[in-house]
Amino acid sequence: LTCFAKMAGASADVSEDQGPDTEWSILYRTGLLSNLNLVEARRCRSVCSNWTRLSSVARDPCDELRDGLPGGLSQPVMEALWAEDLGDHRGQAWKELLLGGITLQQRAGTPQDDYAKLCDRTSPFDSAIRRDVHRTLPQEELFRERQGKGQLALFRLLRALAIRLEDVGYCQSLNFVVATLIGVFPEDESVVFNCSLALLLRHSLVDLYRPNFPKLGVIIWQFDRIVEGFLPKVHEALTMHGVNSEYYAIQWFLSLYASDLPQPVVRRIWDRFLVAGWRIIVQIGLALLCDIQDELERIDTCVALSYLKKFAQTRKYDPEKLLRTASSFKVSHRLLSALEAAYNWEDDAQLTVVKDLSTQQVHWAVQAVPRAPPTSVPQAGEEPAVPIPRAFCRGSAGAAVHADMSPADDRNEGNVLPFLVRNLDTGETGILKKAFVQYKNEIHRQAQARAGPVVRKASDGYF
Repeated sequence: LTCFAKMAGASADVSEDQGPDTEWSILYRTGLLSNLNLVEARRCRSVCSNWTRLSSVARDPCDELRDGLPGGLSQPVMEALWAEDLGDHRGQAWKELLLGGITLQQRAGTPQDDYAKLCDRTSPFDSAIRRDVHRTLPQEELFRERQGKGQLALFRLLRALAIRLEDVGYCQSLNFVVATLIGVFPEDESVVFNCSLALLLRHSLVDLYRPNFPKLGVIIWQFDRIVEGFLPKVHEALTMHGVNSEYYAIQWFLSLYASDLPQPVVRRIWDRFLVAGWRIIVQIGLALLCDIQDELERIDTCVALSYLKKFAQTRKYDPEKLLRTASSFKVSHRLLSALEAAYNWEDDAQLTVVKDLSTQQVHWAVQAVPRAPPTSVPQAGEEPAVPIPRAFCRGSAGAAVHADMSPADDRNEGNVLPFLVRNLDTGETGILKKAFVQYKNEIHRQAQARAGPVVRKASDGYF
């Protein structure tokens, strides 16, 4: 090590008794990091405390990037992927980030068999997969032809994944995830299969698709709190319309935006997601909502319900501008972890975000707040609030059931799912507007009946 440090340090005067700190510092200053690929760097960090300590202070000049790099490493491949669209070179970078340093187990005759054998087996999900394949990214030339190369590859890959991940099987939205990878690796299905597995397992995305979607409930609740903290204007408008992120964002998160945004935009989002993790997905969601916050206040509820489902598909986004807007929301993994812990609190939780105008630093706090009653008592001249529908309840310790309301009442009062209609030919979800309006009116009537007569104050001119 000393000899190598002397060679690397060139003119630096290194003696035997200067200790390993000096030697490692010389190696670090002379650019050793830039000569290692991601796999080699990970191996060094796993066996050497000096490397871990030195690499942890490798801070990139770009503030938004430095907190995203795993372990603080400033690897050229990640810097390039973060900064610009790599085009045809993207595939190599994605392979290195997804498959570097791991070995996917293979056992013949089991669900862990190799891809060539898995894709030829019959799966109980074949009919559902076939139905979704034909409506996956039809705007992309690769998937436009019925029974064409892209559609056949997508079917085989989804079938193989359903067999390999037998505890998950097939879930809608996986078709968009795998189709995006096919677009990057159109000539190698085996690489797509391995990258799909690595994406689902390394980033814990597989937990989003498990039966009953336990992880999805957490991130949806988490995103609602983040919207409330960073975009209070949007939160107020959504509350006014009686919806939350369960209504508009589930497909965003399950497909990593591939179901709603054009592929060039999705690939740039994934570039940063593969570098910095889930916080990028959250930041993009905030950027999309920030772009429509004025419209949300002006439109009525029925229009808003349709608009929230489709606006990301119909608006045009410049990838780099969207990423710049997203990076302005200082969401960190520490913040996400704090909210995930708060998900199991007995009390409700609120995220408070404050920006110091003198230093431009953002400070946040997650605080417990008393649970609000299911329906607040209306004040003079106010209409009772419509309870926001929720498909997911917080865990048993924090289940959203009020003390004087039975679980059955809670389910009946907040379930919007019966008003949603899924078109199996187009894959679009609509809402029964007339029935939903009747539902709102009935909720108002029930809330008024529970609240009793409104007591007016003498100061309001009534006695």
